[in-house]
Amino acid sequence: MSLPTQVWLAEKFGSYYRTAQPNLPRIEKREFGFGGWERKIEFRHLAFPNAQALWARLAQDKPLYVSASNAYYEFPDARPMARKNWQGADLVFDLDAPGAKCASGGAPCSPFTCEACLHHVRENAVRLVEDFLLSDFGLSRAEIRSGFSGSRGFHVRVFKKELEPLGREERREIVDYIEGAGLTLERMLVPEPIAGHPNMHRLLGPTPSTGGYGGLFAKRVIEMASSPEQAITISPKLKKKENAERFIAGIKAGRWSDVPIPHAQEVFHHLLESLKLSVSNRVETDANVTLDPTKILRMPDTIHGGSGLLAKTIPAGTDLGSFEPMHSALAFSMDKKETVQTTRHIPPISLGNQTFDAIESGKAIELPQAYAIYLVCKKVAVPV
Repeated sequence: MSLPTQVWLAEKFGSYYRTAQPNLPRIEKREFGFGGWERKIEFRHLAFPNAQALWARLAQDKPLYVSASNAYYEFPDARPMARKNWQGADLVFDLDAPGAKCASGGAPCSPFTCEACLHHVRENAVRLVEDFLLSDFGLSRAEIRSGFSGSRGFHVRVFKKELEPLGREERREIVDYIEGAGLTLERMLVPEPIAGHPNMHRLLGPTPSTGGYGGLFAKRVIEMASSPEQAITISPKLKKKENAERFIAGIKAGRWSDVPIPHAQEVFHHLLESLKLSVSNRVETDANVTLDPTKILRMPDTIHGGSGLLAKTIPAGTDLGSFEPMHSALAFSMDKKETVQTTRHIPPISLGNQTFDAIESGKAIELPQAYAIYLVCKKVAVPV
């Protein structure tokens, strides 16, 4: 990125931070890090006595990336790490779109994140909150804060005093549970011989009221069998309404073979694997966010330097499943205009409730400010 481009973008970021007030609980206990054009975290071990001091520094330094620790420290700006005196940490989950291929099944959509990838990650975030944090772990919605990461995924933060002392091993147990580590179909469904038929057996398994993954598995299969479109993906036999109803009634009673399904073990194995949820951060070389109680992560409601979008906190009462970050996480105006020149072909992109046509490489074009900054941050355009 050329120096003029850096200066141009820094001024845009500075204009945002002169009026914005990103916040986190107990700012005075957290370590901060700022990043720029070369690295997302160029220097860290920063501390601020209050939110006002942080806001003033952001307006002055105009960082491209702002990160804050999940941990609380007695001396957050001390170094080395041992001198900070760790006092606990929030439980944080980082869910990102896969980097190897697009969720639609095609080639990676980088440097842009398509709607299919964002939808896939958002659905996983919903499952994490609804099926695990609320249902299995018994947390309340008031203790959970979800937000867009600013780029390719979502962050889910748990603020609960009782969980703050958890160390790496305890956090590993949480991740293992959510990811279904060691969970196999053989542990879920048990074959029982049928009396008088030595070569035949029935499958016994969990019901919707079973705790943990068993109940989730039963609920998921019942949900699919209740939908004519999805039921046939379990078995063509379930196309008949009476078969689907008998199948569902059997699972509710813990009998998984009331309707014999060809290759049942293979079918149920695939469904169980699709239920497991990956919550580890697998982007580039970032550490696993959930496991590391000293991790510093994108601060909510600050700008992500790789997109110009906000790491937007989803307001309380807003449905996470319907949150559209490309339209609701804008840091800049769609009314103001900026002129940029593209350095590669730009595909059609939807942003800020508008859909923009493809733009050829080398074209100078006036665009809404939010979209122009998005393209510059993606390094596919330069200001003119």
